[in-house]
Amino acid sequence: MSKNTERALIESDAFGNIVPEIDKKAAGEKGPGRPAYWEMIFWWTRKPLISARAFVAAALLPENYPLDKFKRMIRLSEKIPHKYQPIVNNEFKNFTILDPFAGFGSIPLEAKRLRVGKVIASELLPTAYVFLKAVLEYPKYGAKLLEDLKKYGNELIKSIEDDVKKLYGEYSGFVGTWEVKCPHCGNYTPLVNQWWLLALKGSGDEEEESEEEVKSGNFKRLVFMKPEVNGRQLRIRVIDLNKELNRKTIHAKKAKDRVIVDDKEYRVPEGNVSAQKSYAKCLFCNTTLPGKGDKWYVKETIKDWNEKYEKYLNGEISLEELRNAKARPTLLVKFKGEGKDLEFEEINEDDMKKFWESFEKLKEVNVQNIPLEDVAPYGTIRAARWGMNRFYKFFNARQLIIFSKIITKLNELKERINGEEEEYKEAIITYLTIAFLNHISYNCFLTYVHPNRTFIAPALAFRTFPLTWNWVEISPIANVIGSLSRSLDHVIEGLEYLIQTDTDSKIEIINSDVNELTLSDKVDVIVTDPPYADDVPYPEVSDFYYVWLKRIIPFPYKTQWEEFVPRDIGVDEKRSEVFGGNIGSYQYFRKELAQAFNKLAEILKDDGLLITFYNHTSSDAWVSLLYAGWYVSKFRITTTHAITTEDETRIRAQTSTISLDKSIVIVWRKRAEGSKLIHEIRKEAISKVSDWVSNMLGKQKLKLSTDTYIEVLGKVLSVFTQYEKILGLRGEEIAAVEDLVTNYVFPTTAQAIIEGLSKGIGVRISDPYAVYYVLVKLLIPPPTKGVRKLDSNTLTFLNISSGSLDVKDLQSKGVVKVVKVKGKSDTIALVEPEQDKDIIAALEQLPEVKMALQGNYNFSNPVQVFHYLEYVSLKYSDKLKDEIEKLRERTRFVDEALAIAKVFARVLPDNDIEKEPSKRLSGDKVGIERWFNV
Repeated sequence: MSKNTERALIESDAFGNIVPEIDKKAAGEKGPGRPAYWEMIFWWTRKPLISARAFVAAALLPENYPLDKFKRMIRLSEKIPHKYQPIVNNEFKNFTILDPFAGFGSIPLEAKRLRVGKVIASELLPTAYVFLKAVLEYPKYGAKLLEDLKKYGNELIKSIEDDVKKLYGEYSGFVGTWEVKCPHCGNYTPLVNQWWLLALKGSGDEEEESEEEVKSGNFKRLVFMKPEVNGRQLRIRVIDLNKELNRKTIHAKKAKDRVIVDDKEYRVPEGNVSAQKSYAKCLFCNTTLPGKGDKWYVKETIKDWNEKYEKYLNGEISLEELRNAKARPTLLVKFKGEGKDLEFEEINEDDMKKFWESFEKLKEVNVQNIPLEDVAPYGTIRAARWGMNRFYKFFNARQLIIFSKIITKLNELKERINGEEEEYKEAIITYLTIAFLNHISYNCFLTYVHPNRTFIAPALAFRTFPLTWNWVEISPIANVIGSLSRSLDHVIEGLEYLIQTDTDSKIEIINSDVNELTLSDKVDVIVTDPPYADDVPYPEVSDFYYVWLKRIIPFPYKTQWEEFVPRDIGVDEKRSEVFGGNIGSYQYFRKELAQAFNKLAEILKDDGLLITFYNHTSSDAWVSLLYAGWYVSKFRITTTHAITTEDETRIRAQTSTISLDKSIVIVWRKRAEGSKLIHEIRKEAISKVSDWVSNMLGKQKLKLSTDTYIEVLGKVLSVFTQYEKILGLRGEEIAAVEDLVTNYVFPTTAQAIIEGLSKGIGVRISDPYAVYYVLVKLLIPPPTKGVRKLDSNTLTFLNISSGSLDVKDLQSKGVVKVVKVKGKSDTIALVEPEQDKDIIAALEQLPEVKMALQGNYNFSNPVQVFHYLEYVSLKYSDKLKDEIEKLRERTRFVDEALAIAKVFARVLPDNDIEKEPSKRLSGDKVGIERWFNV
């Protein structure tokens, strides 16, 4: 940055105005517009490239940089901007940028594409470090690398073909599950959570759902399994309706337990296991297996299998004893083909014989190629609770045998790549290894059948690796998603993409703890995605890759969790069971995060910017961030923006004020200075920020949403954090920051929005229940049916009363009610008319309207009066004035109720059910009335 302290483009209101456009493109990128290199292998919380590109560029450009030129630079007008290189000359050649938590490299990749002079990416974990080299460094070798990768990839596939044929025969793979010995009848019963194999909808076909969750439409494939018991024999039949009906596409009504085609009903069996409910039923005798929780018979028997599996490999028991374990893996069906054209067949005795023979052959495998390393023992990886306490236990014998062969071939290949520099050899082996790791995630006991989409869901579909039923085992050379050959295709496509992103930027990739970073010079800008408290336990979960990776690309650490958890900036209380002290606690997280911010302050130039993407909704996480960034490291916040960063499947629609798919982009500068009394700062913040809200409303540029809340929050924080010391906070250290966040920052943000609206519209809303209702209605879009639902975090963010409102209080005043949504008891529903109902009928269902119609006008807040007046304005419009006058004598809430109506008439979304009655109440005439003086 230049030596003066001129603001950057990222800090300007002008840039804030185009963030929604960037956000829209970022959201699209998380769906079908995903970058090709993301398909090489899964990594957690990858930032959309357009958001990384936009924020990096805006952090390096001056405030007055022309917006049209900026939008052209980042290719914002393109449907999928990341498919195109930015249009830059030498604007950024003299800058150095650092991402100290680089992950899978979205931020440094886009800095490289912008031709930033020097791009530094640092990561603590070896796995991420290897992936970063593949994303940022090795693509410099260009077309030659791509051709050699194809060549050696083909060699790898050919080298294992004979081994694969011996193990898998002509089949692409198998669907299996766990079976347990029934304590009642003595038979081994498979445990299957659902019997569907494929239920693929036709492309572009809309799904119609009734209350019975029946889906109607055209299906490309409808295939399910059906168990048939005959004495002590169990047969798993395959019901392939496409074959039975001889149709490529079937028009059907489908529910979980039945399919109706041409008025003929096909029954689909219900699953006979649910780990969540500790429920399992024997298919032979229909007995429910005993126990609950850790004492559940099924859990105890699968633990028994895993203990015996280890004893067997240690030579302590025979194969026969292993087969007689109380639980064991079994095969359900086998399949050939690819994609939607998979053909399923019943398992026969020969299939089971080969399956168990592979356990005998496993003893011949080079033990160095089998991951005997311990899984983190404190429960982060949930499968460990079922006895899968070592990584090899995630795999059956056949999988371990073929993986060992692949490792051997890769290591031989590494020695055979002659005549090239060492780094070039590393590059080829790295990409081949990435394909192998991706294959492993699709080929283990932790996969499961995903009938509606990809057929196979990988182990990493869940962050905590739970035990699964209906797992899928696939041949490495099959043409199915997740096979080694298909994984190689994805890596080649990813590399083709990455080669196109190459520029002349100097790239430096460092495998280091942020607190141990040593750089030759200070950096101009730091753009990063710091840890979000308890979001992803990276050392533990990425060990799933690491224990295989290190067998090809050597690292000295046994596991990442054993080596790096004490240095990981994350929250997992169970970590202290192994590492002692308070490692994994919020206290530890805050201390480590504060040290990291202090280090970043050392590394950053005095006039530089620190940009953080922060994706967390809890107030604890916000306290931690402000403690680290402002209280300890003396950074001040200048701006915040909201951007879509996470996978769209994570969004819990209408359940939280700040949706989980949003990151809050925070712009920090050195340095907070001076001191001031907290109450004076709050007045200053409310005055400045409410004026901004009012002005934006006057200019018709205020589009209220959760993003607006984040933008206003940033402006409030910029006022509070400009001071190094705030006088009047209760407590010191964390206690002081908790007081600041909970009792001042969040309430001030809510109040600034309300006061800004009040100023702009010329009304006054001060009742805390009215404020809460108005904020929820304006910041959360209306659902298509029912009412708005929120999680408990919302109360903290929208609480204008410095912590005095709680759920019970809001309930008692009839503003919210607590409801169960999919088993969650902490969901808060707003007491408002239901969106999909007739407005008068919906209002008549509200308790306060029912109460008033019975002659009881004992209202407890303005919201209740507002609802009743809405009803009167629609049902008895000619009596509205008289009713208002009568109400003035009975309650003090009438004026504020009318103020709510005026605000809603102006800024409530048009598709909200309360828009029209608000217009009537506020005097805005609607329909034909606006032409007459009535």
